[in-house]
Amino acid sequence: MDNNSLHFEQTPYHHVCIKDRKTLDLTGVKKIESFDSYEFLIETSLGFLNIAGSDLTLVRLDQEKNEVSIRGNIDSMSYVADKKKNRKDKGFNSLLK
Repeated sequence: MDNNSLHFEQTPYHHVCIKDRKTLDLTGVKKIESFDSYEFLIETSLGFLNIAGSDLTLVRLDQEKNEVSIRGNIDSMSYVADKKKNRKDKGFNSLLK
């Protein structure tokens, strides 16, 4: 994971739109905590969101609107209560196993 982080102004709303498991559009982004081609950890107005996959790239970053677009092969998404805990065992996707 990359230790660089991007900060945004706080926003009260948060939307997620996934298109064909290839494009992910997010609103309500407060901060990009870390990212690489396999995983993004993003702080949203509703908590931390972990996005996992392969060939992930940040394609759009709008700090004024607090929006982010990610492209790649999206395998999973999960909200985590604590960014330091194991993100692989928590969240919506663990219910599908």
